[in-house]
Amino acid sequence: MAERLPDPRRVTRRFILYFAVSTIAWGQNDPQAIVRDSVANCERDWRASSNWAWIQTDVSTSEEKKEVTVSEVVPIGGTPYERLLSKDGHALTPEEQRREKRKFEKILNLREREPAFEHEARIRKYDNERAFMQDIPNAYNFSLLGVEAIDGRPAWVIEMKPRAGFVPKAPHGALLEHFEGKLWIDKEDIQWVKAEAHAIDTVSIGWIVARMGSGARFNFEQQRIADGLWMPKRLTIEGLLHVMMVYSKGLNEDITYSGYHLDKQLRAGTR
Repeated sequence: MAERLPDPRRVTRRFILYFAVSTIAWGQNDPQAIVRDSVANCERDWRASSNWAWIQTDVSTSEEKKEVTVSEVVPIGGTPYERLLSKDGHALTPEEQRREKRKFEKILNLREREPAFEHEARIRKYDNERAFMQDIPNAYNFSLLGVEAIDGRPAWVIEMKPRAGFVPKAPHGALLEHFEGKLWIDKEDIQWVKAEAHAIDTVSIGWIVARMGSGARFNFEQQRIADGLWMPKRLTIEGLLHVMMVYSKGLNEDITYSGYHLDKQLRAGTR
């Protein structure tokens, strides 16, 4: 059976989330060195997130309607799985709960039984979605604008603008040249706190024919979960999304992440 095309909003959200999280930084005065040394921190936290579960609340507003979904995100076999909990402020019906349970158990069983080569391919595909992070230190010219306090903690403020002549090396690295913005980096934990960015021209997202219009904006915040470990707190996206060259729709999405806890259940041999 042919696979269905992925939801353009989810592909867009995933790209922006990876882009934002990947901009953690460390250093003293050289902002490019700050970002270059930060990649290891980003990788460390990203790997650590595979042991955590959380609640994700997604509020999506378009010209036609407003949708609110609340999901539990749990790691299964090394990659996250979203399990729907409620829609538009209403708990799932008994039938919807049974359907979500069947879907969850199906994925769990599949991943428990998947051959090693399929497991490795799935993990590799998941990792490749954010492989472009390795290109970030070379994709931009960085300027250290100063220091600001965020929630009582000092943070570097770094401006980032696309660098002329940048040649991407990682999958999807070419997407970076379409964005510019500013980063706030916590000086004590050497972690990303906040980012503001916008598309300076039209951006193609993912392998499907979906494009984000010039001027699209996102804001991203992180929160301190444990010593030295930071996780997403909020992501907002505003812009115009062109899908399959057939229709355009306004994209206004507000996603919050809460209830972080270590996942103590053994799911498909992930421990």
